[in-house]
Amino acid sequence: MSDFSHGGQIYQFAREQNTPIADALAHILDFSASINPIQPDVDWQAIIRHAQIAVQHYPDSQQQVLKEAIGHRFQLPLEQITLTNGISSAIISLFNELKPDTTLLFTPIYSEYRRAAKRYSDNTIEVIHGFEEGLSESLLQQIHGLTENSVAVLVNPNTPQGHYQSPEALEPLLELLRHKNCWVLVDESFLPFIGFSEHYSVRRQLKHHPKMVILQSLTKYYACPGIRIGALFTAAHALDKMTWPSWPLSVLDEQFVLQALTDPRHEGNTRDFLQTERPRFITALSTCDLIESVEDSMTNFVLVRTRIKAYRLVECLASTNILIRDCENFGLGQYTCRIAIQSTENNHQLVQALHQNRWLMTTEPLLSESK
Repeated sequence: MSDFSHGGQIYQFAREQNTPIADALAHILDFSASINPIQPDVDWQAIIRHAQIAVQHYPDSQQQVLKEAIGHRFQLPLEQITLTNGISSAIISLFNELKPDTTLLFTPIYSEYRRAAKRYSDNTIEVIHGFEEGLSESLLQQIHGLTENSVAVLVNPNTPQGHYQSPEALEPLLELLRHKNCWVLVDESFLPFIGFSEHYSVRRQLKHHPKMVILQSLTKYYACPGIRIGALFTAAHALDKMTWPSWPLSVLDEQFVLQALTDPRHEGNTRDFLQTERPRFITALSTCDLIESVEDSMTNFVLVRTRIKAYRLVECLASTNILIRDCENFGLGQYTCRIAIQSTENNHQLVQALHQNRWLMTTEPLLSESK
């Protein structure tokens, strides 16, 4: 199996296995993509009826109705919202516009940030930093060297661990970066799994930081990665001078997300399911001989440390049409995987597959032997 740089590569996997795409979508269990196992309640017939009329016209280039719905959900006015064709696209667009002198990445981090930084930035610095530890002397030196056209990037909750830092914990760092007057990108794509309240977010700091951008994916929480939509939150009109596509979203994108945002039960259903299934799944994974440990998470995925090299476990499970995410390219070594939390039934199938493949421990070098 190929060394994918992203999770969710079900189409590429199907091609490599000579599996018809329709069969792959129906039968492959993809734990490599961290998508909400709870889908919002949408009226597909209404979406289709609207699309049959609207598809004959260009979409609203201002996306005012959708911005109003997103603004209501995230407690922001329209002038602080820019919509994009997914967050990955937004990352490339931002770096292409800014062309930073230096990019400071707080790692581990989503690979698109590393790819964009290395393509568009003159200099890229990666820092492994636990924000609860305070600002170290070495980090202070790195920040001191940033120019006004530099970019600092952090993801909260982060991936692949699913660790979350409160706005209060991040405030000393963000305040220091604000005084440097550099650009700050804060990716809160997984924050809805913790809550929508501004209490959990750094959105309240936007009005004091004109060069801070919050990147908010909508596809993960609303279980629609096939719909490419993301939002950028900033101070009012902070990105107006940048060049953006005139029509970043299709009418189908807009209609789906409008319905998803207004499902009154989605937030409660997601919260209740994860509060029950996440600890149960973590406990079940911990009983598997192939798993050394499972990190606690506040999101819809968990990071596991494996007893055999992760790529071998990925290959073995893939042969049974189960995909998980090798985390070596996050810089976490050869013995880590990220596993999404899916439905109870799918999670049970994964755990059973892990038990059935414990024989790998007799043929593969073990973690303890590599220390």
